[in-house]
Amino acid sequence: MPQRPPAAAGTRRRLGERALATLLCSGLLASPAAAGSADSDRDGLGDRTELGATAVRHPALTPLTTALARRSSRPVRLLFLGSSTTYGVGASSPASRYVDQVVGRLGRRFPSGGDDSAPVRDLQRSTDRPDDTPGVQGVNGGVGGVTAATYVTAAHEYGVGVLQPACVIHMIGSNDAVAQVPLTSFRAAVEDAVRRIDAASERPPCHVLLQPVRRFQVSPEAWAAYGQVLAQVAGASSRVTYVDVGAEFEARGAPGPDPDQLIGPDEVHLTDAGHALLATTLLRAIDLTRRGLGTGTDPRRADTDRDGIRDRSELGRRVVRVSVVPCEGATVHRLWTRTLGYEPDTDEDGLGDRTELRGYPLADGRFVRSDPADADTDGDGADDGREWLSGHGDPVTCQGRRPARRSR
Repeated sequence: MPQRPPAAAGTRRRLGERALATLLCSGLLASPAAAGSADSDRDGLGDRTELGATAVRHPALTPLTTALARRSSRPVRLLFLGSSTTYGVGASSPASRYVDQVVGRLGRRFPSGGDDSAPVRDLQRSTDRPDDTPGVQGVNGGVGGVTAATYVTAAHEYGVGVLQPACVIHMIGSNDAVAQVPLTSFRAAVEDAVRRIDAASERPPCHVLLQPVRRFQVSPEAWAAYGQVLAQVAGASSRVTYVDVGAEFEARGAPGPDPDQLIGPDEVHLTDAGHALLATTLLRAIDLTRRGLGTGTDPRRADTDRDGIRDRSELGRRVVRVSVVPCEGATVHRLWTRTLGYEPDTDEDGLGDRTELRGYPLADGRFVRSDPADADTDGDGADDGREWLSGHGDPVTCQGRRPARRSR
């Protein structure tokens, strides 16, 4: 009997087997025994701590897990590419599309502290008006009827350059198999799409190659061959993952008897139940958890954000010794604060973390420190940087009033 490409569980096993080898080749780990203790940049934070358990197991997903660790201050954009199923044909509403379900579940699993319910937007709208809100975002670049040779256009490349997605999910192969595109041509087209996306990226994203549900016109043997091509493309790159989502449908009799009604009356497009199963199968395969994330810092650089403060120091509590005179109440003595190792200006007030921690002169000659984790240290409604630049403000004293007596 012909062999089918491995299902999602098999994908996870292959990722785990490749994980250690990839890390060893990249220099992130010195040896298997050092996996839990290596500290490549000698910053006092182990590589596993900085990368996170998920990235150690699945190194191809590192761009995404790092972005998710930084989600409280930056957007985590996922770009979905493919044909009509990615676009959403067959779903009864946008919320029922597999793309929207993946993004919605990830948003709930990895909250950013703000509004994590933003709907998925199409590529043109996202590119024309990028949303810089922190948290998980979805961008739908699906186009009906495309093949591997046509699903990434110049507009997609431009969108990647503007949006800089953390990960790109490709679901391709259905139309190629029906058209009997030669396997060599199919592989060359997929590899070219990945290269073009990487070339448009400042930091190359991760790529997840999904083999979709088999069309009834395509034999299991032919479909397995297309899946094998996607698996080979993934095996040749350290940032590409292969997931056979269609295998889960085959196990449930679709295409075929389809007792769960996963495929619609046209025998091609998925129903709401099918879109839901596709989303579940993908998320189960990549296995992202909050506990699996790292610190968001770079294990190869002791000072990820190059602000003059080592990563370990930023992640730990820092002594600030700031005496704040608020608009109401007694003087507040702030002793501790925390900053982000991947943001040179954690509170985005225009004053870098190092400047606020070490102190800076005001126009009247006084030398002050402010809290690098609080954009408005004295709570007077004006950001610290704005008060400092004004020439007469005081970031630690309400409304620029100098306190009658300063506490030591």
